Amino acid sequence: MKTVHYASYLVNGAEVFGTAEFLNGTGYLFHKDGERQATLVSYKDPELVLLGLVDVADDQALVDELRGGAAWIATHRAQEVA
Repeated sequence: MKTVHYASYLVNGAEVFGTAEFLNGTGYLFHKDGERQATLVSYKDPELVLLGLVDVADDQALVDELRGGAAWIATHRAQEVA
C-alpha cells in the first residue's frame, strides 16, 4: 500500500500544495495539484510539509458530511470543560 500525504512545498519562496508519495527510503514524490509532472524531494528537506494521510483525511471528510457538515458538527459538539 502506498503512503500518500497531502503536502505543501516551498518553491522559490511560494508555497505550492499537492500530494507527496513516500518512495522506499529515497524521499517523497511531490505532485502539484492538477499536474502530472512530479518532483523528487528528499525526506530531509525542510521545505516539504506533510499535512496528513490522504486516505484518512478523505474518510474523515466523508464522515463529517454524513453527520451534517462542518457547521452542524461545530454547533452540536459537546463542550467539555477541563
